[in-house]
Amino acid sequence: MGTDPLPHDNQRAQPGQQASSYQQYNAASTQGGSRTSGADTQALLPGTILRGGRYRLYELQERQDWLSGVYEATWIAQDAQRGASQVMICELVTPESNSVVVQSILRTATMALTSVGRHPHIPTLWDAFSDRGRNFFVFESVQGESLLNRMRRTGRAMAEQEVIECCLQMTEVLELLAQQSPPMVHGLIRPEHILVGRSGSQYILTNFSIVLAGSAAQFVAGIDRTRLSAYTAPEFVRGVIDVRSDLYSLMATAYYAVTGSLPTGVSGSIPQAQRLNPKISPQFDNILGKGLRPIASQRYQRSSELRQDLLAMRSVSGTLVPGSGQHLEQPAIHVSHGVQSGQKIDHAPAQQVPDSVAQALKSLASVDDEEDQSLLPRPEQLPPFEEHNDILQAAFWLGAILVCLVLVIVFSRGFF
Repeated sequence: MGTDPLPHDNQRAQPGQQASSYQQYNAASTQGGSRTSGADTQALLPGTILRGGRYRLYELQERQDWLSGVYEATWIAQDAQRGASQVMICELVTPESNSVVVQSILRTATMALTSVGRHPHIPTLWDAFSDRGRNFFVFESVQGESLLNRMRRTGRAMAEQEVIECCLQMTEVLELLAQQSPPMVHGLIRPEHILVGRSGSQYILTNFSIVLAGSAAQFVAGIDRTRLSAYTAPEFVRGVIDVRSDLYSLMATAYYAVTGSLPTGVSGSIPQAQRLNPKISPQFDNILGKGLRPIASQRYQRSSELRQDLLAMRSVSGTLVPGSGQHLEQPAIHVSHGVQSGQKIDHAPAQQVPDSVAQALKSLASVDDEEDQSLLPRPEQLPPFEEHNDILQAAFWLGAILVCLVLVIVFSRGFF
């Protein structure tokens, strides 16, 4: 298999599982060694020191094999310059790593990942370097629980409204990727690569592929389907990779999240989601059905189309899902065996309100303003007070009262 089922979410595997994962990684590296030149294809061991002692590889998470001996391996590592805090390192092995083509791929990937890494739903790229005949990309390590592990922990599918909120946040990310020049594709969206923050309302897309970020479709076209996950779009194996591929993977992930079943079926026909989970609404079932059509031209063509359908459905239902665009967590990294925690403060975007709700609030506000205007004038519309000498007026009235009292006494005693 191209992608090994290794531990995720920065959690340690059991000793036997970690050893088995590393054996798969080592065996795959040995098999691909004869096809890869210009790089030391010997599999790296946990504890390997990189970049002059700055980084220490700690635990292998997963590996993705492409064509021509190209593969990517994701590691949990330590950064000595950040107080031994935890980072994520993507190891990229390519044939002829010093060739013009490979260097162009690396430059494109570096610029793209640096640009999108500013988004709060995407891990930041901190460093990129070459060592031991291969290339390494260092990302911040974000704390969170993947959709896959969350479902395994709870033992049930996710609520529909939670999945809709996740999809809305991911369409925002995919829209950003499509705006890059050239357009960028994640290509590996699946339940283990979307993390849920501690608040349960923030979703982060992780595990970006360096190969796909560098637009290296030549290492993908013609790949065997067994090297890809069940969440990958059908046209992916033909090298047709664009935003529609990511939208398919997102819908496949949403399908799994609400049904607990892989988006596969007999003869490529995916069972209707509502048949597997009757609690799914007909509207969301239709969205999933359209998003998982096998022909790319019949699916969602742009992220904005999917987002519009999701917002329309949420507006009709009148249900607000907390956390749309709310603040991110301040990741305190999972620590084990002496790995110290590292933190990054993610700046929160302003809280978003569905268009229908916002318009309703505006209309209510305008009505209130009109009523206020009809009942009371505004303060600035009131005439100004005339200036008076209050002390002088008080003395005048006091004197008048005293005169009146004197006159009353005089008339009462009969002086006149």
